[in-house]
Amino acid sequence: MIPPPPSSLLVDAVGVKVRIDLTELSGTDRRAVESAWAGALAVDDAGPDTVVRLVRPDSTDRMLSQLSGAVTQDAIRARRGSSWMLHAGGVAAPDGGVVALVGASGAGKTTATRRLARTWAYVSDETIGIDPDGRVHAYRKPLSVITPGHPVKLQHCPASLGLRPLPDAALRLRRIVLLDRAERHREARLVPVDPAEALIALAPHSSALAAMPHPLTTAAGLLAATRGLWRAEYAEADDLDALVGAILLRDDDHEASLSVVAPEPPHPSAGDAATAVTHAASSDASTGGPTIGARRFLRAPVVEVLPFPPDRLAVLTASGDGAGLLHLLAGAAPALWHAADAATREELIRAVTDGPVHRDAREAIDGILDQLVEAGILTVA
Repeated sequence: MIPPPPSSLLVDAVGVKVRIDLTELSGTDRRAVESAWAGALAVDDAGPDTVVRLVRPDSTDRMLSQLSGAVTQDAIRARRGSSWMLHAGGVAAPDGGVVALVGASGAGKTTATRRLARTWAYVSDETIGIDPDGRVHAYRKPLSVITPGHPVKLQHCPASLGLRPLPDAALRLRRIVLLDRAERHREARLVPVDPAEALIALAPHSSALAAMPHPLTTAAGLLAATRGLWRAEYAEADDLDALVGAILLRDDDHEASLSVVAPEPPHPSAGDAATAVTHAASSDASTGGPTIGARRFLRAPVVEVLPFPPDRLAVLTASGDGAGLLHLLAGAAPALWHAADAATREELIRAVTDGPVHRDAREAIDGILDQLVEAGILTVA
């Protein structure tokens, strides 16, 4: 006798227990949800942290696609402020070491995860949660796959695609890898990313970054503890087998031969602008705008500031949704930011220069101040 379809499912999404209420669905749609989410079922019967309620759909495929987004958003909201929530795929070694795969939309994250998880344990193709101590929370959701002839991504249970289950060992972060897939990469390789640039690269892929306690210190500490961010330059998903497999198999002390030493990034001169990553500061403001007269400059409220030698400063400002905006200041910008304690333009110019100040230098400093104001890092009173 075929058992009746369930009225609800309890799934584990980055450590959050989400109950999916199926009572409004037909038996066929209930079984479709049960099949798609079989790999994410919670292993205990603890009560749910949140509930997602479904309504009768006009399309099973569309319902499954929307359900994936709804569970993800509820889980991220529930973990807001407690874990670093990375929009990333993930695979794990038998000892629990996890490689997180970060990439922009269309960068091949799901394709890479699907390929690697036939050999290594499937952790997620969407989001992983990382605690400050390096513990990783899996999210074994259905994989969202673009399929010709279907208007929405189809949802596939990991097992149906031949992906491996989680290991018995506790999951811990081993490395974060930034995917850079392009035909120009003739030779697949791993390239280390400068620590400050790593935060800039990962900020757009982080959910509610500003809601974390000490977010920059936490993220930088996790990167340092796992040998930093590495960029995987490759042309085909097959090329990742050796690159990621080597990380998961090898001891860190013997891994140096895999990588190419990246050159130090150039350090901007005093005339270069502050760089805002998630919201780029424009250089269109004309000199003599907010910097005219005896107006005074003040530092805007920030979530956290983290210095990087020799002369760079990461500044995280808050936004209404908790995501925040991460800016990397270089050249004269860090000194101007530090000196902007109700300081006038002339006081700021003296703070970053020695001796007589030529017109070109004044114009360059005015340009930086304009950009810091436009980016919301400084205010003018």
